[in-house]
Amino acid sequence: MSLSNRLLRSKDTYSREAVADLLATLAERIRSGTVTFDQDGNSLDIEVPDSVRLDIEIKDTPKTSGTKRELELEMWWITGADGQPGPTGGVTIS
Repeated sequence: MSLSNRLLRSKDTYSREAVADLLATLAERIRSGTVTFDQDGNSLDIEVPDSVRLDIEIKDTPKTSGTKRELELEMWWITGADGQPGPTGGVTIS
């Protein structure tokens, strides 16, 4: 059994424009191969391999005040692996 080690966590509220800026910056850094996260004076550099797994999930959950809609983008890979997973198609964003 393996235990996960949380390296960083953030839950904040942003404007749509701020989220778009954050995602655009993230996209640039992913393309470069290194993403640096800064939080509370701490810095975390993540090396992103040429091929990663991307899971996308959109779901609605009924709440008393309405419906909670979630869009989750989860990108992951195995560190220290010899081979890289290949793309399998999937979703396009337009």
